[in-house]
Parts: sequence; structure tokens; C-alpha cells
Amino acid sequence: MKDRAILIVDDLVENLQVIVSIFEQNRPDLVIYQANSGEMGLELALKMLPDIILTDWDMPGSSGIDLILELRKQKTTRNIPVIMATGIMLSPENLREALQAGAIDFLTRPINAVELLARTHSALLLSEQHKNALAEKDRQLAEIALDITKNDTFLNKFKKRMEDLLPAFRDDQIHPREELAAIIGELDRLLIHDNWQRFQLSFETVHSGYVQMLAETHPELSPGEVKLSIFLKLGMNTKDIANLLFLTPESVKVARSRLRKKLGLSLTDNLHSYLMAF
Repeated sequence: MKDRAILIVDDLVENLQVIVSIFEQNRPDLVIYQANSGEMGLELALKMLPDIILTDWDMPGSSGIDLILELRKQKTTRNIPVIMATGIMLSPENLREALQAGAIDFLTRPINAVELLARTHSALLLSEQHKNALAEKDRQLAEIALDITKNDTFLNKFKKRMEDLLPAFRDDQIHPREELAAIIGELDRLLIHDNWQRFQLSFETVHSGYVQMLAETHPELSPGEVKLSIFLKLGMNTKDIANLLFLTPESVKVARSRLRKKLGLSLTDNLHSYLMAF
């Protein structure tokens, strides 16, 4: 497992030093990011995507509450657990305000090392549970996509057999010909439209707004490239993607290369990581 990261946001250097010292002595496994304002905290959170965030409440400019509200607006940061720390806002109303804004926990100053470590540990567990749940949903989505492929393979064979039967009907047998053609048309609709719509609905339930954000950022992508982006986001391998798109593995590799160029990525940029950010 990669090292987990925490972002600490506080406008007072001495406060940052105290918290960083506690973590360095007791949690050397943590990667620590520091910001001295709410604005810088938001910028770092969006860039580094830490596992948890510890923020001061009362800061010049954007307060801790403002920071949490902005984090909750962004798709990539909305689920990062945030702990609020304050030595001033200590009333039950303050606690309620912080929790309603989206904080998951509350620390009072002066910081107690044992309490800080305990609450941080709980927040990290919550972050890990969320990531595991999302990974499990992605695995289920990939299974749904592969099940659809198996069904499509069967239906395509069935459709081909009926198409082969069409010439056997005489022109004066209009009703059987029309009925067979109608059945083929229904199979086409099921293969091309309905199954994809069913999968996309399941995908959007887990990754709400992904397709819209991708299309808005890269309107030049074709429908096929959007599909490829979805399968790559789920971490599917080339062979499975080839089966889903009825392509050869070599064609999928070419499509990936074309997609990378359209997204403006260099050879050193990680395509999967880029798509995960949407």
C-alpha cells in the first residue's frame, strides 16, 4: 500500500510546526503537506488529493468552513475526510456548523497529541473504507460490462443465423420476411443501444457526472473514445476492452494512443491517473 497523505492547513507557522512534529514522531509513514491559508489549502488538495485534511477554522481570507465548502463542490475532493481544529469556535453551535459544512471530526486547541493521533487514525480508516468501497463498485461495473459482452456475443450469433435464413424466404412470403426482419431490428437495438444504456446508467450511479465532465473538458472526443475512457477508468485490461468494443487488442492499443493524443497527454503522463481525476 502506498504511503497515505495528510494536508494540514493553518495560517500560524507555530501551529503547523506543533502538528507536524507530532506526526513526524508518531506517524513517520504519513506524507505531510502544509498550507498557510484556505486558498493554498484548496489548491494543494486539488493537486495532491491527500487521504485526509486537518484545517484550522479561523484564518484570514478563506476560513476552514469556506475551505470545506469548496472541497465539497469538487468531485475529486468531496469525499476527503476533513477534521476541523480551533481554539476559539468551541460552542455546540460551532460544532454543529462545522459538521453541517462537511467536517467529520473536531479538535480543540491546544492540540493534544494522543487525541490528534486517534482522530487522525479514525479519519484515515474512513478514507480507506471509502476507497475500498469505490474499488469494489468499479469491479462490479467491470463484471457487468463483461456479462453484457457475453450476452452480446450470443445475441450476435443468433442474429447472424436469422440473417442467413432471410434468403430462404420467397418474395411472396411477405409476412414471415417482415417478421424476421423486425426481430433482427430488435436485436440490433438491444445490442447497440439498450445494453450500453444499462451499463452507462450503472456507471453514472457510481461516478456521477464523469461523462459530462469529460465531454465538457474534451468535446472533441468521439462516442467510442468516451466508451474507451470509461473502461480505462475502471482499470480494465486491453483484452477485456477489446471484447467489449468488438475490436482486436491491437486496435485497442491504437485507440488508446489516439485517445492519449486527443487528451493532450505526453508519453510520460499516466492515462489512467488522468482519467481518474474526472
